[in-house]
Amino acid sequence: MFDLTKKLPEVEASKPVQPASSGPTGCALIYQTQECRSLVEELFEFEGWDAPNSIDNSNVDSQFYAKQDSNLIIVELNESQSVVEDAQAIAATLPTHKGVVIIGQEDAISTLRSLKGMGFYYVFWPINKYEFAEFVMHVNNDLKSYSGVSKERRAKRVAVVGSKGGIGTSYIATELSSKMADDGVDTILVDHQYHDSNIDVLLGLTNHAPRALDEFSVPLHELDLEGAMNYLHPVSRDLRLLSLQGDALEADLLAYNQALCELLSRNTNFIVEDFSGSVDFQVDCKMLIDHYDVVAIVVEPSVAAVRKAKALISSLDAFRESTHKRTRIITVVNHHRPDKSFVIERDEIEKYLGSSVDLDFDYCKNLPHLHVDGKRAYKHDRHVSQAINKLVHLVNGRSANKSKGLLQRLGIR
Repeated sequence: MFDLTKKLPEVEASKPVQPASSGPTGCALIYQTQECRSLVEELFEFEGWDAPNSIDNSNVDSQFYAKQDSNLIIVELNESQSVVEDAQAIAATLPTHKGVVIIGQEDAISTLRSLKGMGFYYVFWPINKYEFAEFVMHVNNDLKSYSGVSKERRAKRVAVVGSKGGIGTSYIATELSSKMADDGVDTILVDHQYHDSNIDVLLGLTNHAPRALDEFSVPLHELDLEGAMNYLHPVSRDLRLLSLQGDALEADLLAYNQALCELLSRNTNFIVEDFSGSVDFQVDCKMLIDHYDVVAIVVEPSVAAVRKAKALISSLDAFRESTHKRTRIITVVNHHRPDKSFVIERDEIEKYLGSSVDLDFDYCKNLPHLHVDGKRAYKHDRHVSQAINKLVHLVNGRSANKSKGLLQRLGIR
């Protein structure tokens, strides 16, 4: 006769062991005060979670965040003069797929809204251990379900658009993305030249071939993040290249590229896209306003380039106004030949362009040799270095002449 009582121990033994806690899988804590550090560490010990990787903000470098395996980053800004400004200063270095909690003493709705807009959670200090534990669990649950404030954290997309071909658009896009990557910002460079691209030369890559799209490629509706990442080619530790080619229509190649970028936006901080003036398709101004955070218009001091840039900026402004989008437009003048080679003088460009010039790239005599040697121009030419640094500041929404005071105060070197 079947004896149920004899089977009970076997049933109990076969049950999977439940974890003692469903808290975050690790945490990186960047603290300013010992008081905050003590509270967070006591909280994690009390809840039975893995101890946070705690580090004083003065010891944080630009590579710190990328090295963290944890899914939660807590940043104390109790000693900051402006929580929002200091959060903006480090936003580009914080991985988009991690939850970020800012601790501060600013009790203002505007602070909460600004941080929420950046995809950051905000905790008003002081807070007791038990309330903070509930808050951390709330953040952790949001991360698991891809919901809440953190779902707003996506890569900033930057379109570098040439007003005509042959004026150095690809050069500026590669220098910008390389500089950001060298600063510890995880960056993807997207090449929209689907035929006869030279971006491998500008990046100093050898034996590189764009990924071919053919009948064996994954259909758009079946793409996922893992599949999208397989299209990326590593350039350096923090820079990857997305470069496609194929016999399909340019519009179809562009649509596939856009789908990949949308998926990859949860896996990087910045996506810089090269829309050289020599691309084989018409760049859609509405698409630029709808999908990009920054549009950098590259122009040379020639009549044709300035006229086209003026029309392009006018169209972008019209779409931006009609859609109420906050896309920022940056105007970059590239003097890729000596000044005497151009008809329009430097002090006349704004008059003919009908808008202000945000940045000038001076002529670099050794640029062709640097490209052939696979070298980054901003590392070897002082004027290019200054221009690229200013462009990075503008892309990040800061004044081109603003000092690094905020970053230095937060320990980002």
